[in-house]
Amino acid sequence: MESNQWHIQEERAVPYYEDTQKRTFIQKLQKIRSTIYLLLAYACPNNKFRIWFHRRRGVHIGKNVYLGMFCFLDNLQPTYIYIEDNVSINAGSMILTHFNPMKQFAPILQARVAPVLIKKGAIVAVRSTIMPGVQIGEFAIVSAGSIVEKHVPAYTMVKGNPAKKIAEYESLMK
Repeated sequence: MESNQWHIQEERAVPYYEDTQKRTFIQKLQKIRSTIYLLLAYACPNNKFRIWFHRRRGVHIGKNVYLGMFCFLDNLQPTYIYIEDNVSINAGSMILTHFNPMKQFAPILQARVAPVLIKKGAIVAVRSTIMPGVQIGEFAIVSAGSIVEKHVPAYTMVKGNPAKKIAEYESLMK
Protein backbone atom coordinates (compact mmCIF):
# COMPACT_ATOMS: atom_id res chain seq x y z
CA MET A 1 0.00 0.00 0.00
CA GLU A 2 1.60 3.22 -1.09
CA SER A 3 1.62 6.19 1.27
CA ASN A 4 -0.21 8.30 -1.31
CA GLN A 5 -3.29 6.16 -0.58
CA TRP A 6 -3.24 7.40 3.01
CA HIS A 7 -3.84 10.91 4.17
CA ILE A 8 -0.69 11.47 6.24
CA GLN A 9 -1.48 13.73 9.15
CA GLU A 10 0.50 16.90 9.75
CA GLU A 11 2.73 17.54 12.74
CA ARG A 12 0.88 19.50 15.39
CA ALA A 13 1.32 20.84 18.89
CA VAL A 14 -0.21 18.79 21.71
CA PRO A 15 -0.85 19.51 25.39
CA TYR A 16 1.99 19.25 27.85
CA TYR A 17 1.97 16.22 30.14
CA GLU A 18 -0.05 17.76 32.97
CA ASP A 19 -2.80 18.75 30.56
CA THR A 20 -3.04 15.24 29.06
CA GLN A 21 -4.30 13.98 32.41
CA LYS A 22 -7.52 15.98 31.92
CA ARG A 23 -9.24 13.52 29.58
CA THR A 24 -12.95 13.06 28.97
CA PHE A 25 -14.55 9.74 29.82
CA ILE A 26 -14.60 8.76 26.11
CA GLN A 27 -10.90 9.66 25.73
CA LYS A 28 -10.08 7.51 28.76
CA LEU A 29 -11.96 4.57 27.25
CA GLN A 30 -10.16 5.03 23.92
CA LYS A 31 -6.78 5.00 25.67
CA ILE A 32 -7.70 1.85 27.61
CA ARG A 33 -8.83 0.15 24.38
CA SER A 34 -5.61 1.13 22.61
CA THR A 35 -3.52 -0.09 25.54
CA ILE A 36 -5.28 -3.46 25.61
CA TYR A 37 -4.68 -3.98 21.88
CA LEU A 38 -1.07 -2.83 22.27
CA LEU A 39 -0.45 -5.34 25.06
CA LEU A 40 -2.11 -8.15 23.10
CA ALA A 41 0.03 -7.37 20.05
CA TYR A 42 3.20 -6.92 22.09
CA ALA A 43 3.58 -10.57 23.10
CA CYS A 44 1.45 -12.27 20.45
CA PRO A 45 3.39 -15.18 18.87
CA ASN A 46 1.62 -14.80 15.50
CA ASN A 47 2.57 -11.95 13.10
CA LYS A 48 -0.85 -11.93 11.42
CA PHE A 49 -2.56 -11.28 14.76
CA ARG A 50 0.04 -8.66 15.82
CA ILE A 51 -0.74 -6.75 12.62
CA TRP A 52 -4.48 -7.12 13.21
CA PHE A 53 -4.27 -5.77 16.78
CA HIS A 54 -2.24 -2.74 15.67
CA ARG A 55 -4.59 -2.00 12.79
CA ARG A 56 -7.47 -2.04 15.31
CA ARG A 57 -5.55 0.65 17.23
CA GLY A 58 -5.41 2.81 14.09
CA VAL A 59 -1.88 2.09 12.85
CA HIS A 60 -1.73 2.23 9.02
CA ILE A 61 -0.07 -1.01 7.88
CA GLY A 62 0.42 -2.15 4.28
CA LYS A 63 0.65 -5.66 2.84
CA ASN A 64 3.28 -8.31 3.58
CA VAL A 65 4.60 -6.51 6.67
CA TYR A 66 6.57 -8.31 9.36
CA LEU A 67 6.22 -6.88 12.85
CA GLY A 68 8.34 -8.69 15.43
CA MET A 69 7.33 -9.55 18.97
CA PHE A 70 7.81 -7.00 21.74
CA CYS A 71 7.57 -3.98 19.42
CA PHE A 72 6.14 -0.83 20.98
CA LEU A 73 4.13 1.30 18.57
CA ASP A 74 3.16 4.62 20.17
CA ASN A 75 0.22 4.25 22.52
CA LEU A 76 -0.94 7.87 22.61
CA GLN A 77 -1.10 8.56 18.84
CA PRO A 78 -1.03 5.25 16.90
CA THR A 79 -2.89 6.82 13.96
CA TYR A 80 0.28 8.79 13.17
CA ILE A 81 2.19 5.61 12.23
CA TYR A 82 2.31 4.66 8.53
CA ILE A 83 4.00 1.41 7.47
CA GLU A 84 4.03 0.64 3.74
CA ASP A 85 4.22 -2.76 1.99
CA ASN A 86 7.03 -5.31 2.49
CA VAL A 87 8.46 -3.63 5.58
CA SER A 88 10.20 -5.57 8.35
CA ILE A 89 10.21 -4.15 11.87
CA ASN A 90 12.05 -6.53 14.15
CA ALA A 91 11.69 -7.52 17.81
CA GLY A 92 11.91 -4.93 20.54
CA SER A 93 11.77 -1.89 18.26
CA MET A 94 9.94 1.30 19.23
CA ILE A 95 8.09 3.77 17.03
CA LEU A 96 7.22 7.02 18.79
CA THR A 97 4.94 9.70 17.37
CA HIS A 98 4.57 12.09 20.27
CA PHE A 99 6.62 14.07 22.72
CA ASN A 100 4.89 15.76 25.64
CA PRO A 101 7.28 16.90 28.37
CA MET A 102 6.26 18.49 31.63
CA LYS A 103 5.02 22.08 31.32
CA GLN A 104 8.13 23.41 33.12
CA PHE A 105 10.10 22.70 29.92
CA ALA A 106 7.78 24.78 27.69
CA PRO A 107 10.37 27.54 27.18
CA ILE A 108 12.81 25.10 25.55
CA LEU A 109 10.78 22.06 24.38
CA GLN A 110 7.57 21.95 22.39
CA ALA A 111 5.04 19.22 23.06
CA ARG A 112 4.15 17.76 19.67
CA VAL A 113 2.88 14.83 17.69
CA ALA A 114 4.40 14.07 14.29
CA PRO A 115 3.83 11.22 11.82
CA VAL A 116 6.31 8.40 11.27
CA LEU A 117 6.40 6.96 7.75
CA ILE A 118 8.26 3.76 6.96
CA LYS A 119 8.42 3.34 3.19
CA LYS A 120 8.15 0.10 1.24
CA GLY A 121 10.85 -2.52 1.61
CA ALA A 122 12.54 -0.87 4.60
CA ILE A 123 14.05 -2.86 7.47
CA VAL A 124 14.14 -1.70 11.08
CA ALA A 125 16.44 -4.09 12.94
CA VAL A 126 16.03 -5.31 16.54
CA ARG A 127 15.78 -2.84 19.40
CA SER A 128 15.83 0.26 17.20
CA THR A 129 13.91 3.41 18.06
CA ILE A 130 12.24 5.68 15.52
CA MET A 131 11.51 9.15 16.90
CA PRO A 132 8.51 11.41 16.02
CA GLY A 133 8.46 12.99 12.56
CA VAL A 134 10.94 10.59 10.97
CA GLN A 135 10.60 9.08 7.50
CA ILE A 136 12.48 5.89 6.63
CA GLY A 137 13.04 5.76 2.85
CA GLU A 138 12.34 2.91 0.45
CA PHE A 139 14.58 -0.14 1.02
CA ALA A 140 16.49 1.68 3.77
CA ILE A 141 18.02 -0.30 6.63
CA VAL A 142 18.15 0.83 10.25
CA SER A 143 20.83 -1.23 11.98
CA ALA A 144 20.20 -2.96 15.33
CA GLY A 145 19.93 -0.73 18.38
CA SER A 146 19.90 2.53 16.44
CA ILE A 147 18.09 5.70 17.51
CA VAL A 148 16.71 7.47 14.42
CA GLU A 149 16.04 11.19 14.89
CA LYS A 150 16.26 12.35 11.24
CA HIS A 151 14.94 11.13 7.90
CA VAL A 152 16.74 8.16 6.36
CA PRO A 153 17.08 8.40 2.55
CA ALA A 154 16.09 5.50 0.29
CA TYR A 155 18.67 2.72 -0.20
CA THR A 156 20.70 3.89 2.80
CA MET A 157 21.89 2.04 5.89
CA VAL A 158 22.12 3.90 9.18
CA LYS A 159 23.61 2.83 12.49
CA GLY A 160 24.18 4.17 15.98
CA ASN A 161 22.89 6.67 18.52
CA PRO A 162 22.10 9.01 16.94
CA ALA A 163 21.84 7.05 13.70
CA LYS A 164 24.38 8.04 11.04
CA LYS A 165 24.66 6.96 7.42
CA ILE A 166 27.16 4.12 6.97
CA ALA A 167 26.33 2.93 3.44
CA GLU A 168 24.40 3.68 0.26
CA TYR A 169 23.50 0.77 -1.99
CA GLU A 170 21.01 1.90 -4.62
CA SER A 171 23.25 0.72 -7.49
CA LEU A 172 23.50 -2.74 -5.91
CA MET A 173 19.73 -3.13 -5.66
CA LYS A 174 18.85 -2.21 -9.25
